[in-house]
Amino acid sequence: MTPEQFFSKNMKWIALGLLFLFLFKSVQSCNRNTIKSMSDKQYTHTIDSLTKKYDKLERETTGEINQLKFELKLQSEKAGAADQRASAVQSVAEKIRANTTTTVNVRGATVDTIKRK
Repeated sequence: MTPEQFFSKNMKWIALGLLFLFLFKSVQSCNRNTIKSMSDKQYTHTIDSLTKKYDKLERETTGEINQLKFELKLQSEKAGAADQRASAVQSVAEKIRANTTTTVNVRGATVDTIKRK
């Protein structure tokens, strides 16, 4: 049997086989595109949700950080004011001590007056 006879005798089956292969590859290509499209949508959804969560978390933490910075400044001012009051009290105590005479009475002894400077 020659190749021409083989092809002419089996042309119908060869055409059906090629048509089947063509249809199979077309369906495979469509299926691949559908899977790729679904994956792209899923990745996009995941990225969007992560971005939203990050933005929300960033806003919350920024607010908390600003509040804590304000409280830190407030406490620093309070500490500074307390230091100033303590310094003023110390200064007054030193001035009072410098201007005060102390009398010590000891039984059986003479009275002694000491002036501190």
